[in-house]
Amino acid sequence: MWCRKRTAAGVFVALWCLLAADLIQGQISAKGLRRLQQATVLIESGADRCSGVLISDVGLIATAAHGVDGATGRVRVRLADGRVQNASVLGRDEAGDTALLRLHRDADTGELACVPLRESGRELTVGMSVFAAGFPAREPPGNMAVLRAGVVKSAGAGVLRTTCQLTVGDSGGPLLDGEGRLAGMHRQIGAGAESNLHSTTAALRRLLLRASVESTELSALGNAVAIADAMQVGRPKDERVRPVMASLLRVVPAIEGELSGAERLWGWLVSERHLAVRLSAVDPGAAYAVKSGAEGLVRLQLQQCAYPLDLAIYELVDGKLGAGVQPIVWRDRPVQLFEQVHSVICKVGDDQIEVSAAGVVSRVHWNEPRVRPVLGAELEEVDLREGQRLRVRQTVPNSAAAGQLQTGDILGGVDGVVLKSRQQFAELLNQRQPGDVLRLDVLRGAQLRGIMLRLGWNPAEQFEKSEYLDGRSGPVSERRTGFAGVLQHDVPVDPSACPQVLVDWQGLPVGLTISRRAREATLAIPAMAVQRLVAGGE
Repeated sequence: MWCRKRTAAGVFVALWCLLAADLIQGQISAKGLRRLQQATVLIESGADRCSGVLISDVGLIATAAHGVDGATGRVRVRLADGRVQNASVLGRDEAGDTALLRLHRDADTGELACVPLRESGRELTVGMSVFAAGFPAREPPGNMAVLRAGVVKSAGAGVLRTTCQLTVGDSGGPLLDGEGRLAGMHRQIGAGAESNLHSTTAALRRLLLRASVESTELSALGNAVAIADAMQVGRPKDERVRPVMASLLRVVPAIEGELSGAERLWGWLVSERHLAVRLSAVDPGAAYAVKSGAEGLVRLQLQQCAYPLDLAIYELVDGKLGAGVQPIVWRDRPVQLFEQVHSVICKVGDDQIEVSAAGVVSRVHWNEPRVRPVLGAELEEVDLREGQRLRVRQTVPNSAAAGQLQTGDILGGVDGVVLKSRQQFAELLNQRQPGDVLRLDVLRGAQLRGIMLRLGWNPAEQFEKSEYLDGRSGPVSERRTGFAGVLQHDVPVDPSACPQVLVDWQGLPVGLTISRRAREATLAIPAMAVQRLVAGGE
């Protein structure tokens, strides 16, 4: 409930107006989540990194005991504003996997954001909304903490189990209840998506009693003020989301007017005559079509390839869409930081929709760093009658080129661009990312053939094993780097079903989810960026 009933209508309206100031961007309190992000700290102990949370404005920090296990009494703490200061370990509770630190404040520390403890004796119950924050180990220091939303699955014996997506580096980070109070710290990545474990604050309270904490520090614990009744997540009503179904169309290869038996591919109608499809799932040189109802085949013409967004925009030609098909009606304002979002999967043929659990937008206008893709072929320049070309000398085992290219193959072009030098080819590859599809025109003997390759990763730049396909929360996307100007949220998605429509807490479409980058990080293209592409912009 957002607010309690009042006998006087005026009191009800006044209370609603106060809450609406925080809830205007969604059901989740932006103010409360901003405080959570600012109170979350990165702790460095030698080569180890973990997360923690400020619980008082005088510098007391709660974290996981196993996160500072190798500390010799002093650790480094990186605050949300980027400043790095030392801290001392005041005590550990190994059984409760909890540690208490004290920040060494200096004259430049300034005011510290902190979160209050949940009252002792008030246990979380199954189904309650919770919010997590932490610093994934793969990300470079300097990024803000990543937020996640979830619900409690079980509580007892000093341990909480939630649906919040945890990852390496999150250990010791905060878990907040719906009132914005600290309910626990992250303890362990669970065996399933709904089995992530957190320690309760019981061990932390024991540490506060027996550690060398001054009375002024204990009294400072009450200085943090929670946001009450403003951080409960909800779910958009099906009737609000159902119109999205009318925008999803199946895409098929078009060969002389016939349908070929290819893998299922879906596109979203983003205007009266334009379809958005995941670029890394199609061959830009092939012909595609959609089949809509009894109207027959509607051919598609490629209008634009947006590699920084992994999105292809096709124009519908030579045909008419069936009755009831309509383009997505986007929300008329952009997504804001800390909004609640959901991913929508439409099950065509079953007339069903599937709406994900709530997620939190942690980043907007986000540029995911670029990574150099790997072809896995050694090339040499040769002079032929047609001019200078590239010839394959050898391929690397287990690479993108292995089994596709052969020694002696002549590379005639890439996506229709004639290749003449290794430098030119390197420049073309630099425009792509691992996971992108590359179309090569290859002369093998006297036969010219088209070959499709999915560019690979440099093993030294691939995510850690625990981050990539670890089996505990589903697969991540093959294309997950080099995105520009996207949103990051924590809703798990099936990469093979991308793009998916992203909606707000009311069910209004706000973007297209395009890639699951990691366990807790999913990327979406804002509606405005999709509209720019349709209009012919970059």
